[in-house]
Amino acid sequence: MDGTQQFVLAMVSIGGGMVALELIKGLVKFFTGAAGRERARNVTLKEQRNEAWADAERERDRADREAHNRRITEEYASQLRRDCTEHGMTDQELRPWPVLKKPPPDSTT
Repeated sequence: MDGTQQFVLAMVSIGGGMVALELIKGLVKFFTGAAGRERARNVTLKEQRNEAWADAERERDRADREAHNRRITEEYASQLRRDCTEHGMTDQELRPWPVLKKPPPDSTT
C-alpha cells in the first residue's frame, strides 16, 4: 500500500468513526428521552417567538392609533383656535399653545 492509499484509508476510518459516534449519540438521546425534551424545547421557543411577534404587532397597532388620534386632536385644536379668533377673540385671550417636550439629542426619532 502506498502513502495515498493509507491516507485515504485513514480518512475513511476517521469519517466512519465520526458517523458511528453521532449515530450512537442520537440513539442514546432517543432512548433516554432527551430527543423528545429537545423537540419540546424547540416548540416552546417557536411559541415564544410567535408570541413576541404578536406583541410587537399589537404595539405597532397601538402606536399607529395613538399617532392618528393625536393628529386629529391637534387639527381640531387648531381649527377651534382659528374659529375663536374669527369670532373676535384676541391672541391674548386665548390660552397659549402648550410647550412640547423635545426628544433627547441622541434620539433617532
